[in-house]
Amino acid sequence: MNDLAESRRQEMKLQEEIEKIAYELWEKSGRAHGKDIDHWLEAERIVNERYVMETRGKKKPREEKKTGKSGKKGVKTQKRKTSEES
Repeated sequence: MNDLAESRRQEMKLQEEIEKIAYELWEKSGRAHGKDIDHWLEAERIVNERYVMETRGKKKPREEKKTGKSGKKGVKTQKRKTSEES
């Protein structure tokens, strides 16, 4: 099979998977109308994340560490005592 045909087949497979997940999200939302774009975009995000994990061979996407008040990742900040508190 040539590269163009294989590429098209993969594209159709991704499209079908996005459609399926978007439909499932719609059903889970109680079939709420007016959220079709939200469901579609969320389904695209899910499928793209799966694709990236498969192509990179990773099990889970990396999570960002939350930042403290200082803005530095993983650093806890403590309130300093003032001379009045001592």
